[in-house]
Amino acid sequence: MTFDIKEDIRVSYQLDDETVVYIDCDVYEVDIDRGIDIEEGVFARPSVGTATVSLMKDSLSDLVSGPAYRSDMPFQIEYNDGSWKSLFYGYIQNISMGYVATTGKLQVTITAYDMTRVALNTRLPSFSITGSATQKSFKTVMDNLEDAVRAVDSRTAWAQDGSGGSATASNDYFEVEVISGDVMNMILDAELGWFWATPNGFCSWKTRNDINSVQGTTWSSSNPTISNVHSSSANHYCMDAIDYSYNSDDITNVVKVTETGGLATATSTNSTSVADYGRQAQDFEVNFWNTSGLGTLGAWASQVSAAANPRSVKSVSVPAVRRDGTLSTIVDKDICYPMQVEFSAGGTTLQEIYLISRIGHTITSEHWEVNLGLWRGI
Repeated sequence: MTFDIKEDIRVSYQLDDETVVYIDCDVYEVDIDRGIDIEEGVFARPSVGTATVSLMKDSLSDLVSGPAYRSDMPFQIEYNDGSWKSLFYGYIQNISMGYVATTGKLQVTITAYDMTRVALNTRLPSFSITGSATQKSFKTVMDNLEDAVRAVDSRTAWAQDGSGGSATASNDYFEVEVISGDVMNMILDAELGWFWATPNGFCSWKTRNDINSVQGTTWSSSNPTISNVHSSSANHYCMDAIDYSYNSDDITNVVKVTETGGLATATSTNSTSVADYGRQAQDFEVNFWNTSGLGTLGAWASQVSAAANPRSVKSVSVPAVRRDGTLSTIVDKDICYPMQVEFSAGGTTLQEIYLISRIGHTITSEHWEVNLGLWRGI
């Protein structure tokens, strides 16, 4: 079907009785940004996704009498590609509005946050990690953390995206009046796992083994590819822009890791990376139970040092609507999807696979641009 931005994007909020109300207006402008942040070149830290919607309305009733929508109401942005699908789901954070004299219309701006905010910012009365290796495994702790968060705020729910087993188990842990995000980052750092909010109001996470499985994807001409080399394939996404750069501070090829609260340490040196790019050393401390001598610590250190390549594609931008007027399947791709990138310039062609780390959408009445943050990953 031919995609019409003015007709095939809709925005809604949900009343207390769960009635869904679609906002009627003249023009939408939408900005969405969600995904993970990369810290210290190693850690995939979940971050709160946001959506900002600016719209123009003929009626001034929302300003004069107050709008029916308010902060903390469920809020959704959807697109139609034959059926309506969610592009963003969360809760309204802020509403601002004002009369625009030049147009004689009411301008309304709604800012919303996704479900990562609830997952990361819930204050827990207490949280503990104890028991056997299985009871302290990453997967079990993630499940227990979800239960603890939902006992305080039931709006959020999350589940594993994959079937891989835990790579780590946590040390014993107990804190009172603790913020859920502090616990989550602690166990994610040890596991080298990922956590993010989907567009559908749920959150997903992956173990290190899940991530390794995704990273095992090999290049294929039949796989979805973002490229500046033209093709008519439905799996070809035309590249509008690319950030392809080299930064040696982004890597760590000499790694030392220490077990939190213990004396065990392990090191790993990527000699090839050191020879090619120079020595970049960093010490880390992670909270996991080193159950097999230096095996777990050593595997963690090796995983980090093995990824030491300073040359990478940081981001790409592609149009959401194809030249034939149909909607590109790029809008269906979510965080941690293995995306192929092909870039040809100066007599050199790059063909590499990256994991999607951030997703941005910029939508006006005339154009829809998709901005993807990419990470080769650990």
